[in-house]
Amino acid sequence: MNLLLSCIGKRGYIADYFRPHLLPSEKIVGTSNTPWTPGFAQCDRGLLMPPIASDEYAPAVLEACRRYEIGGLLSLYDPDVVALSAHREAFAAIGVMAILPSRTAAETAFDKWLAFLALREAGLPVPDTVISLARAQDKLAAGRFRFPLVVKPRKGFGSANVFVAHTPEQLEAFFGYAEDMLVQTFVEGEEYNIDGLADLDSRVLNIVVWRKYLSRLGETEQAVTVQDDELTSLGLQVANALGCVGPMDVDFVRGPGGESTILDVNLRFGGGYPVSHLAGADFPGAFIRLLRGLEVQPHIGAYQRGVCLLKGVSVMGGPIGGFMDWLSQPEQDHPSPVEQRVSPLETRPDSR
Repeated sequence: MNLLLSCIGKRGYIADYFRPHLLPSEKIVGTSNTPWTPGFAQCDRGLLMPPIASDEYAPAVLEACRRYEIGGLLSLYDPDVVALSAHREAFAAIGVMAILPSRTAAETAFDKWLAFLALREAGLPVPDTVISLARAQDKLAAGRFRFPLVVKPRKGFGSANVFVAHTPEQLEAFFGYAEDMLVQTFVEGEEYNIDGLADLDSRVLNIVVWRKYLSRLGETEQAVTVQDDELTSLGLQVANALGCVGPMDVDFVRGPGGESTILDVNLRFGGGYPVSHLAGADFPGAFIRLLRGLEVQPHIGAYQRGVCLLKGVSVMGGPIGGFMDWLSQPEQDHPSPVEQRVSPLETRPDSR
């Protein structure tokens, strides 16, 4: 059974976490839209794919699954989770177990307005949110909003284009920065996250809680696992409300009065998952058991408390040989994936 990690990007460590659970004959295939992808270094094969928004994208992923005898598929990139979730039945038809949420769940989690509505309907604590500048201005005038306010894209990720407005002028300027922005109340306090894991029937298997101490551009760099019954319970409720399948990452803020608020939900591995793995949660091991048809019982809270994460900088490189000649070839005009011969000497950072 080979494994496909779609949009591997910089997260080659996820491939490393899966590796001990595979047989020597089983391979890990990574995909990206560029050969300059650091995560390829931890994969057995790297495949170049058409753009996610392209009509050729899903056929290319399906063809890759057939060609490389893929048994399990997992995505590491928010827009990709949405794109592939629409094809779960097509993957199942060719024998691929796609660890992906339903299309509705994926679209709801990716759209921060839909997520706000779903979580609020479930009675969960979320920041008050509007998708109209006029509505935000009306709430300010009525005293129901007050500065500072958060302005961000409905379908953003990686903390891109997230602003904090302190004045009416800033609110108007930030809201006009891009299409489909929304406005939320600003929540101040200590930052926490949970990593959640659910099986193919959306049964929650584990919840890990950790305190976030440093994050840059949406990437967690310092964290410590903790015991927190309230956030464990909230994590369970979020997973059930959205219909999580596979990994889930939820951002919380705990205010000065002890109240917790849900800021964001991602139905994929989050950037802070390594702290959960270091604490013994081992989501990849559970995934492989599920892919092999073995039972995994819920084990919520099965992790070590007081485990820390610190991220550094990794450098790779060396003689590029004739690689640039290969790069200069014209792009393929059909949806078939293009194989990239993986070597740590042939990578550079990429957003995916």
